[in-house]
Amino acid sequence: MKEKRIRKGLLLLMMAAALLLCGCETTQKRPVEITLIHGWGSIAGDHEAMRQIYSDFSKENPDIKIKLISMPSPAEAIRKAEDWVMVGHLPDVIFLGGGLGDDLYRYMVKNGLALDILPFLESDPELRGSVNPANFHYWTTEDGCLYMISDVLSLCGGYWYDRGILAEAGIERLPQTWQEFSEMCETINEWGNRQQNGVKALQTSPEGYLYFLNHLLAAENAPQKNHRFMADDDLMRGAFQVLQALYDRSNGHGERYSYLDETSRFNSGKLALYVNGVWAAFMIHPGKDVAYALLPGKNQTLSCVSAGAGYVLGRTGDLARQEASVRFMAYMLSPQVQTRILEETRQVPANPNVALAEYARQYERLYQAAQVVQAAERKIEIPNMAWTNTQFRIFEEHLFDVLSGQLKLQTLLDLL
Repeated sequence: MKEKRIRKGLLLLMMAAALLLCGCETTQKRPVEITLIHGWGSIAGDHEAMRQIYSDFSKENPDIKIKLISMPSPAEAIRKAEDWVMVGHLPDVIFLGGGLGDDLYRYMVKNGLALDILPFLESDPELRGSVNPANFHYWTTEDGCLYMISDVLSLCGGYWYDRGILAEAGIERLPQTWQEFSEMCETINEWGNRQQNGVKALQTSPEGYLYFLNHLLAAENAPQKNHRFMADDDLMRGAFQVLQALYDRSNGHGERYSYLDETSRFNSGKLALYVNGVWAAFMIHPGKDVAYALLPGKNQTLSCVSAGAGYVLGRTGDLARQEASVRFMAYMLSPQVQTRILEETRQVPANPNVALAEYARQYERLYQAAQVVQAAERKIEIPNMAWTNTQFRIFEEHLFDVLSGQLKLQTLLDLL
């Protein structure tokens, strides 16, 4: 009887152990959930393409569930992430693209909320090789940490021009100096007035003038601190003389005029020049005969090749979630996904192993512009966060007041 009870007890123990093991197995198979806040792309098609790319990550990695919090724009995504961070709910992955994530990035780094990705790269040579050298050069901190990963390259430093308009206006040579650039604008305007066709040389937005300003300051080797311009008043006054000359030769600007309005006017044939980076290649109507040219430099051609703001990972303290977030970044930088980003959003891949030259015929316009940028004698990094959010808003609010003579330049400089 006693032996029977012992056997029965052993059987119950074995059953309990089996149930416990089953429970452990079930727990282990439960996917790790990570949260991604994003607003990738201000164009609806880009936004949808990236949502699908993000969603496909879980299909390829069933042990990781990605919770997408999709906002209509990068700015709204950053505001959402700020709300989460400030209440102590740290997202696993935040997309900071769009140029307005500087304050959040610096806050997270300063307060130990951003995950240093470098140790993960050092243990994974393949992943390290997929990160663009510009990413390491720009985003590695003074203490040797890396908190930002970019999935696309920012190529700029020039402008798009309508070949037909320039030819009809008698422009035979592209400008090499800012004086020649202003003269070209004046020649195009005079031709448009004679023809009474409503064509103007230039009508750019506050972002476009800031684009000019960044280029001018970089050409003058304006000092930077923590990748932000520390331009003195003399440099700023010299740069604003150029901006004033361009403004005087451009079409009028409405209060809410944006780069999208500029894009529309260029596409409709009312503007000869379109101030934007290489990434704008597919914002231009396919049928237009356009090309990309560099803005004037100083004694040498000048362009920008930069790894702009991308993804920052949350230092949540949950090792499983942090490792899952790094796997997500490996996915985003993989040749397959980088190729999808190129083909579906027409952005230049950050992974140096994805050759843009293979798409020279398929994406002729994009390739031509990229080649122009890459061929510059001097390449600089003008980040999309060269100014703080506050400074950007000051420019946006007061720039045209200064250029139209309603506000003194010194007042703007004092505000900055």
